[in-house]
Amino acid sequence: CHHVTGECSCPPGWTGHDCKQPCSSGRWGRGCANSCACDGGDGGCDPATGTCSCQPGFTGQHCQ
Repeated sequence: CHHVTGECSCPPGWTGHDCKQPCSSGRWGRGCANSCACDGGDGGCDPATGTCSCQPGFTGQHCQ
């Protein structure tokens, strides 16, 4: 928590007043501020790192 405001500083992939909510689908990073850049198969991405989770039949950095 911030020493003056008391606001939580959530780790990447987490959000909310007490950092107990994972990023919503399609979002990742600190404050869930980034959008997933994954293509084919709509497998989404890791909420902490943004690494694409490819569906069967898709491969590559962006599941393209």
